[in-house]
Formats: sequence, structure tokens, C-alpha cells
Amino acid sequence: MRQAGMLLAAAVALGVTACGGRQVPQHSGYKGKKPTPWTKAKAIELDDEYKAKFSGELDYGEYKRAKWYKVTLPGSGDLTVSFEFVPGGDGDIDVAFEVLDPNNKVLVSADNEAEDVYEQKKERKLTGLNEGTYLIHVYLEGRMDNADFDVKLAFTRGPGVWKSDFPNQVAFLDELPAVPPFDDTPEKATPPQPRCGVKGKPACVRRPPPPPPPCKPPDPKCGLGPLSASITNVDPDPAGARISIGAGTSDNVNNGMSGYVVGVRGGSFRLSGCTANRCTAVVKASVDAVRASGDVVIKR
Repeated sequence: MRQAGMLLAAAVALGVTACGGRQVPQHSGYKGKKPTPWTKAKAIELDDEYKAKFSGELDYGEYKRAKWYKVTLPGSGDLTVSFEFVPGGDGDIDVAFEVLDPNNKVLVSADNEAEDVYEQKKERKLTGLNEGTYLIHVYLEGRMDNADFDVKLAFTRGPGVWKSDFPNQVAFLDELPAVPPFDDTPEKATPPQPRCGVKGKPACVRRPPPPPPPCKPPDPKCGLGPLSASITNVDPDPAGARISIGAGTSDNVNNGMSGYVVGVRGGSFRLSGCTANRCTAVVKASVDAVRASGDVVIKR
């Protein structure tokens, strides 16, 4: 009886802790009944040096358990993936990632079975890859976890010969007509221009100045066009909802720019608190409506 009483007391204590502490999410970490996030992987473009860098946020409780990306290799070679994450709370957590080939076969992974588990900096190198599109899957290991992460890609061209379709795409021209060595086009006499602004002559017409040349970034007066971004966090606010957006000054997004939550009535906002990778804004809409959308469009 004494042992049964101790077990009952322990069970009651655990129940109180569970009720008073943070609730463990009971969902899968993905939105929808049958989610397929890998089919909507975000494309990552390699620069002229075959390098790329991107960042993201994960929060299991906010249905953001994982992020999917895809990168297309222009030819055969080696790919180095450098990964770093910052936990969103106290305690040891692990953020894992894996790389899949064009046939969705896992080539390399960094998960809770790897030697560098719980390390915030991880690196994997894939050698002898063929040309094609590869998936990068970043995900949380625990239901109570949240974190920010950065990924750097570095592709090195391999010794194999890259495929080329030259000159298959070059059009064959028809036979060109012969051109005389000298221009034989008859000269046209230029008619005399009448004077303007005098009696009996037409009035002078002032020609408008030529249009200014088109602007180019990073000219602040040059419009870059709208930018689509994901909502990384939603909190209640006296005016409606306060949102965090996964875009910042590194994406040419700055304080004061306007935007709207996709598909939400009254979802317009102005950005504030912008950092390199994220901005905040207040939306006059319900928290549930904003979370159901999950995306914004920023007018730049």
C-alpha cells in the first residue's frame, strides 16, 4: 500500500507539472492532413563562384518543424554543406539536416545518430555528384524545440566533362544577299527648316527633355519589385497580431516598407525592427487568420 501511494503521488506531481508548464505539441509539426513540403522546396541559386548562403527559422509548436530547399548543380563535382544553428531556448537540442539526390535517395545526414549530434556547427561534403537537382532537408529532432539556422553551400567543379548542347541551339541562317562595297543608297535632300516664333511662321514647340536612364540597384530610388516571404512567428497584439517575417536588409527590405498578408482581409502592414534576416510588423487581423496564411508580400 505504501508503494502504491508513492506511485500515485508521483503521478499527481507529474500531472501538475504538465498542466502548469509548456504544453507538448501533439501534431506532426506540419500543416495539413497529408503534407508534402518537399514538393514546394525553395530554390537556391549558386552565384558566379558556385556558392550560396541562406537562413531560416524552425519552431515545432508553430507547425514549422522543417524547411526544404533545392539546388541545381550545373555539372559533375563536389558539394560542401556547412550548417550552423542557434537554439531558441534553454537546454540541449539538436537540429538535423540531410541531402537527397534527384531520385530522393538520402546521400548524407547529420541527425541524432551522428557523432556531432548536439553540436551547433556541422559540415558534410558530398563528392562525385552528377548534374541535377538535389534537396536539402533541415528539421527539428524534438517537439519542444525551436531554433534559427544558417546554411552555406560551396560547389567545386569535378574533373568530368560537363555536358554541352553547343551548337545545337545555334540557328542556321539562310543565304544572305550580296552587299556592294560602297553604299549606293541615293542621298535625300534635307528640306530647309522654317524659322519659328516670328510673324507668319509656326509657333516654336519646346521639346521635352530626354527621359532619365533606367535605375539599377543599389540605387535607393530604383524599385526592386514585390518580394514574397514566410511568416516565421505570430503573437497577439492589442491591434491584432504581431508577426515576424523571414526577410531583412540582406533581401533589400527596410523599415517603413509596406506589405500585406496573403489572403487575409485587413492584412496590410508597415515593416519595423528590420535586421539582416528578419523584420516585424503589426497586422489588424486575427492571430488565427494570419497563421492560416503563413505568407506575406512586401512592396519594395
